[in-house]
Amino acid sequence: MKAKNKNILTFAILGVVLIGFTSFILIKGGVKGFFNLKPKKVLLLGGLDTRSTDKKISEQEELLKLGLGKGLETISYRYNNPQGILDSIKAESNVYVILFSAGCSHAEQVAKELKAQGGNLANLYIVEPYHVGGKATKSVRNAVGLGVPSKNVLVGNYKQAGLGIVDNATPTPNCSPSHWCALEMVGKKLNLDEKK
Repeated sequence: MKAKNKNILTFAILGVVLIGFTSFILIKGGVKGFFNLKPKKVLLLGGLDTRSTDKKISEQEELLKLGLGKGLETISYRYNNPQGILDSIKAESNVYVILFSAGCSHAEQVAKELKAQGGNLANLYIVEPYHVGGKATKSVRNAVGLGVPSKNVLVGNYKQAGLGIVDNATPTPNCSPSHWCALEMVGKKLNLDEKK
C-alpha cells in the first residue's frame, strides 16, 4: 500500500510541475517567446528599379547582404509586389521585414499582416521612405501607430528619403552610394541585433 501511495504522490507532483511549467511558458508568450527564437529569414520589399539610375532588386538584395553577413536567409520582392511579401509573412511570421524606399508605401498593410500572424512589429524596418505627404507618408505613420517602433524608421537627410516622416526616427549614417547604401546600414543593424 505504501508503494501505491508513493506512486500517486509522485504523479501528483509531476502533474503540478507540468501545469506550472506550461503556465510559465504561456505567460512568457508561448514557446517562441519563452525560448526567444530570433528570425533566421529577412524579407525585403525593395525600392524603384525601373529608371536607369535605379538598382535592380537583385542589386538591392546584395547591398542588404553586405550588411547582414552570413546566417540570415534573404528573400526579396520588387516594390510593386506587396502580395509576395504578405504571402511570405502568412507562411512564416517569425521574420525580419525590410521595406525600402518605394516599398515603404505598403508599411501599414505589412504591419497589419505581421501583427495578424503573431509576428513581432519590432522586426519591421522602414528604410528611407519617400515622404512628400502622399500614400507612403500616411502608410508609414499608420504602421508606427500600429506599434512599429519609430526608431525602426531609418531616414536620410532630405525629405524624399524620409526626413521628418515620424518623430524619433533613426538617421541613416552618411554613406555611399547615397540612399541605396541605407540597405547595407539596416543589414548591419540587424547583424548587430542578431549577435546580442
